[in-house]
Amino acid sequence: MVAGTTKKARLHGRLTAPCVYGSMSKYASGGEGDRRGAPRLATQRAGKLLSGTFAWDCVIRDVSESGIRVQMLAGVAPPAQVQLVDLAAGLAHDVQLAWQREREVGFKILKSHDLRGLTHASARTAKNLWMASQARLSVS
Repeated sequence: MVAGTTKKARLHGRLTAPCVYGSMSKYASGGEGDRRGAPRLATQRAGKLLSGTFAWDCVIRDVSESGIRVQMLAGVAPPAQVQLVDLAAGLAHDVQLAWQREREVGFKILKSHDLRGLTHASARTAKNLWMASQARLSVS
């Protein structure tokens, strides 16, 4: 095995855990070369990263109980702590930057908010973005 591949597997192994989104992913735990403690769910969902008055579009590539991997659509480096809005799932996650490789970014989930009901004031902007995305979908 190539040294870079071992480092990559070790890096991902520290960032993921059981999935809160429900189903098993193609990254099942216990497989050869996969050192994760639990599976992740592969996705292709639209997301937004929020920091203050700034919002960046991203694609959520995979999700686990404690981490999320996204692909940034713009070549920007997100701040160390942001809020990630999963527009399809109706969830907002307070996340901390764990790693970044070009436009691919891994985050550790600190806290999650369900945007489909009452939300804490800290998730108000996230809820407004999510509601606007739902309104656009219902018009289409």
